[in-house]
Amino acid sequence: MLVRKKMKKDLITITKDDRMTTAKKILREKNIRHLPVVDGKKLIGLVSNMDIRKAEASPATSLEIRELHYLLDKLTVGEIMTRNVITISPDISVEEATTLLHDNKIGCLPVVEDGNLVGILTENDVMEILIEVMGMKEKGSRIEILVEDKPGALADMTRIIKEHNVNIISVVTDTAEEIGKRLVVFKLKTFYFEPIKKALEASGYPVQYAKIEK
Repeated sequence: MLVRKKMKKDLITITKDDRMTTAKKILREKNIRHLPVVDGKKLIGLVSNMDIRKAEASPATSLEIRELHYLLDKLTVGEIMTRNVITISPDISVEEATTLLHDNKIGCLPVVEDGNLVGILTENDVMEILIEVMGMKEKGSRIEILVEDKPGALADMTRIIKEHNVNIISVVTDTAEEIGKRLVVFKLKTFYFEPIKKALEASGYPVQYAKIEK
């Protein structure tokens, strides 16, 4: 799954010459946490709630309230924005982008193509993608199975489910605590999972957990 298919394309941006107070208002009214700073279509920085909080706090100890408000009102986005922004191409995978977000402890990734800002991918976007991919909003049954980590196991379990004429909404695999095993999680489009559970266990696939999800 490519970032191009999942990034936000209707961008809200700001320029470096806009006031910090303008950026703060946009962030609050649009209920977002990051604003790309652009020069035409070129990304030159990023301003966030954190940048604004830092700017507001810095002179507070030595200035009176009136002076503080005056100075803050004069601050521009260019003076407080983050300049060294990590960006991504629209043609990398969502998985790669998620790793970048996690490893760099950042909340968003501006998407740049041919030098121009074309989109943005945020932590919330990644969560929405995860919910979609795992079929978490769809009704059905969840079955978790502990299996030997060997070729053909997943195909065999899928065959068993197919024999019961049930659609698979999603399938996810994860490492298990036991060496040489994997945990396979199926989301099935049925509320009647007992026959499938019995068939899986009869074929040597122990079901660890099974539940209807409405």
